[in-house]
Amino acid sequence: MPNNENVGSTSAVYNDVTRDNIRPLYASIRSIVSRAKFVAIDTEFTGLILSNASRVFRLNTAEWVTRATDMKDKYRAMANVAKTHALLSMGLSVYSRRHVTVPGSFNVNNFNFTLQAQNSHLINPSSMSFLARTGFDLTKQAAHGIRYFSGPNPDPVVVKTEEINEEGKMIREIFLDLVRLRKPLVIHNGLFDLVYLYQSFFGPLPDTYESFVYDLHEMFPGGIYDTKFIAESADPETASFLAYAFHKSERVQRKRALTNEPALNIRLKNRLEYDDQKEPEPPASTAAPSETDTRPYCVDFAARGHCKLDRKCPLSHDVNYILDCQERESSATSDPDNVSSMMDVEHNPDGNKKRKRSNTDTNGDGGKAKRIAVENGAKVASKPSGNTPSKVADNVDDNRFSSQRQIVSDDDNDDDDDSTSVTTPKTGFENMYHTAAYDAFMTGYVFASYQLSLQGMLDQYKNKVYLMGRSKPPLLVKASMYSTNSVTYRQTIDRVAEPNKENEDDGKAPASETKSPGTDN
Repeated sequence: MPNNENVGSTSAVYNDVTRDNIRPLYASIRSIVSRAKFVAIDTEFTGLILSNASRVFRLNTAEWVTRATDMKDKYRAMANVAKTHALLSMGLSVYSRRHVTVPGSFNVNNFNFTLQAQNSHLINPSSMSFLARTGFDLTKQAAHGIRYFSGPNPDPVVVKTEEINEEGKMIREIFLDLVRLRKPLVIHNGLFDLVYLYQSFFGPLPDTYESFVYDLHEMFPGGIYDTKFIAESADPETASFLAYAFHKSERVQRKRALTNEPALNIRLKNRLEYDDQKEPEPPASTAAPSETDTRPYCVDFAARGHCKLDRKCPLSHDVNYILDCQERESSATSDPDNVSSMMDVEHNPDGNKKRKRSNTDTNGDGGKAKRIAVENGAKVASKPSGNTPSKVADNVDDNRFSSQRQIVSDDDNDDDDDSTSVTTPKTGFENMYHTAAYDAFMTGYVFASYQLSLQGMLDQYKNKVYLMGRSKPPLLVKASMYSTNSVTYRQTIDRVAEPNKENEDDGKAPASETKSPGTDN
């Protein structure tokens, strides 16, 4: 019987890319993509369907049935949804050759781009509820999402805020690098992903599905591979949802390794480091602690309910904690024989009063570091000494997919192995399975597994995209003699530079980054 504790337990790392760090990471991301053997992609968006729309929109709901059986009607409905809704995140899993002479040997870099469309758009309540339930941070998306304008034609919208213009240009160029790459693009039940990506970063969707398919064929000459269609066709007797296909592929590869057959050898790359180019912290205000004021809570917030430093304030804004401290202040003033220092009150997120032991302050800071850590909901850890010149692309959750064991990793004893092997508390496999970066990683792993198992026979699944609600026949991505490219394609493709010739060889890295023979970086 399967061990349920292993469900969703693979350890993997991703780079969390937001408006705060896309600038310093931009060049590194593009360099990594340019050396890819293939790229897997997944997205999250604000709606799959239009449901219960207000009558003020005067929409013909017959044109919004995304599960229509006729492909022309289906595409029209999907295009309508993508034009009126928006992407929330995009996950990329970039698989590049590790050992050129070893089949199935890959370095993998994972990226999760949090996005924020600047166009007014619709949201589907059920879609948003699903995302919130599975761990998507809507507050983070609103405050730190990479801002872009959907449907550039052929250039993005230009606004007065230069930061928005720059963010939009960067995320679009990263997507266009997938077009420049001319290598396989891998999806899982990803037709809607392709529709949204086209509308968001390439241009207005074509009027007809024939032109859309023609465009896709020209944009991705390396082929589009849908792992859901591959799984249903190659293994028709088993389930084909992504988590199942992924863990089944893991088991297949473990069995191949035990029988000395070629098996996947994947090294998960560390998160990228980058120079922190943020604006310097604002000067200390009256909310900051002073040498004479030893109170562990923010005096300004306690007095007015507002602090100039807001979340950057190192002192507590917890009202219950402030009240506890003030009660002790009052008690100490009225009864000198029963002095109880405010510093003896430990900040407890549950609002309970706790007495600190005098011998627990090992940092010599009066417990300040612990109070700040608890206030931020983090685990208490020793603060590293010295100033670090670089930052790591991470988020509150440390950008690790919930893990109890390391399954897809290289030999821990490799001298050149900079992959991360971590064990983090399980946060619920459902949350993990609906993170765009992890879905992209699983999609890429399934593809790599079939690529190794099927070898030359994998080409029979090239440019065949699964259609929701029916596995066969798939959508064939091909250039028809009865259609042509769309106006959008002809306007945009000229702005897509030709790929570097030196990167055409799968095993060749750029001259400035060439590694020792037999390995890729």
